[in-house]
Amino acid sequence: MQHNLATREDDISWKTAVGGEDQEILAGLMADPMYLSSKFFYDEVGSKLFEEITRLDEYYVSRTEKSILEANAGEIMSGADHASVVELGSGDCSKISILLSALGQETLKTVTYVPFDVSMSAIEDSGCRLREKFGSVEISAVVADFMDHIHLVSQHEKRVFCFFGSTIGNQDRGHAVRFLENLGKLMRSGERLLLGLDMVKDRNILEKAYNDTEGITARFNKNILEVTNHTIGTDFDTEEFEHRAFFHEEKQRIEMHLVARKDVTITSPFFDGTLGIQKGDSIHTENSHKFTTDHIDEMASLSGLSVRNAYADNNDWFTLVDYVK
Repeated sequence: MQHNLATREDDISWKTAVGGEDQEILAGLMADPMYLSSKFFYDEVGSKLFEEITRLDEYYVSRTEKSILEANAGEIMSGADHASVVELGSGDCSKISILLSALGQETLKTVTYVPFDVSMSAIEDSGCRLREKFGSVEISAVVADFMDHIHLVSQHEKRVFCFFGSTIGNQDRGHAVRFLENLGKLMRSGERLLLGLDMVKDRNILEKAYNDTEGITARFNKNILEVTNHTIGTDFDTEEFEHRAFFHEEKQRIEMHLVARKDVTITSPFFDGTLGIQKGDSIHTENSHKFTTDHIDEMASLSGLSVRNAYADNNDWFTLVDYVK
């Protein structure tokens, strides 16, 4: 379902594409092996927990990418006047704020910020923060899954697409390829894609980032069961599952799972009967693929884009690629 929402008091315009979440969750729970899409992490609680994760010592991803943005924001944003800056999977506004801060006040007045996220609450929170910091920037939000609804982005002005956080690594290979192909077809000559990529590195560094000592990532992972309860009326008890995250060497990805501590029986108005989960069974909740320099050129080829520049930190842990059509 697609509809436009009237402009709100905070002067943010909205476009949404929602629906089908119950069937998507059911399909994952009925699959063998079971899975839940990582997009269901990001309800209001999950979005706030993820913000906490980004501030953890072990979780290098966000602070490393931010350091790259801070060091290169002026160069990255050159020529961004009269553009729509589209942030895919926008979450909080900390990264886009770095780029907007590099613009002068007069240029900022010509820019439209387009947060594109499945979480309306996250967009509302970040929109309020941006209003406090950049009162003149226009905000036009899209609440939808950008992997499937990228066409909802306005084509009336030039666009800079920002896909931070190595979020493309959360997609399986086929889905990521289709997204890059579709985005490349959508983009016009001169338009750009800023793509954040978490690079392959030492296994211990990777696994610590997803198994923090404070247990916040575990709470974040388990919260997907609360979202499932809310969406399809299941009766998951998060205490009956444990968080497990590890690096799969061959597939070059972190995998996150919820593993049953004991035999459990789940009910739902959507089920015929019950769903039995045995002790040790896993619900696969996320993949986070890591990348090499070869992937940078491969993604350019898939999307029909060219590499304009590639920015990395001193450790080569993370790369921000600036692609251009």
